[in-house]
Amino acid sequence: MAAGLGPAQAGVLTFQDVVFTSSWTGNVLTLEIDAAKRSGDWSGATLLGALSLKDIGSFSSVSMVAAPNGVDAWQLNSKELNAKGCAGGGATKSTTALCLSGAPIALTDNMVFSFAFSGGTPELDAPHLKVNFMDSARNKVGDLLSQTVKSTPTVPTVPVVTPPVVVAPPVVVTPPVTQPVGDGTTVSAGDEVPGPTPPVPPPVLVQPPVVELAPVAGNSEVPEPYSIALLLGGLALMGVVLRKRG
Repeated sequence: MAAGLGPAQAGVLTFQDVVFTSSWTGNVLTLEIDAAKRSGDWSGATLLGALSLKDIGSFSSVSMVAAPNGVDAWQLNSKELNAKGCAGGGATKSTTALCLSGAPIALTDNMVFSFAFSGGTPELDAPHLKVNFMDSARNKVGDLLSQTVKSTPTVPTVPVVTPPVVVAPPVVVTPPVTQPVGDGTTVSAGDEVPGPTPPVPPPVLVQPPVVELAPVAGNSEVPEPYSIALLLGGLALMGVVLRKRG
């Protein structure tokens, strides 16, 4: 057995919501049947009774290397599947087909069958598949599937490189440094510290200039009014006295 000699490839066929996937590596062919969501004519199917593969090139022998529980007692031959089971094709198909049948097993999800081929030139990229589904009474359900599982081109996987996330260092905020000032207030670092307040000088009282009036030339002093009144009063008093004496 030359498993692992080449890259794994696969083909997919979906019929009435049953998915058939074929994959191969080297000379090993694997068939997976996912029947959990079957619908249409197959909605009433509960059992798998047989399957066959053809158009798989030439080979001298084939062996089953993996199968679901219960299939180990099935018979493997080189004929094709028809309505009567693995009875079609005759001897002319002995090197290009295989057929597997036996006591029906329950339909489930992920039913895996693997076959290893030796001799000849197996061509496993597009096998033609036939399956026989049955109901609980072992009566055939729906048409006998007969379709090719076409290969799907393999797309190389390109690794996705995620750029590293650059985390910025935390910013450290330095609290402002305060300094006491003489008047009890505080200032922050970088601010100008005010100097001491200069004393305010007392206001200077300015004496108004004394203006002296110069006497007017050629004029005598004019008596004050009260002096004239005093003089007249004295004269009147003297007149009264003289009158009394006379």
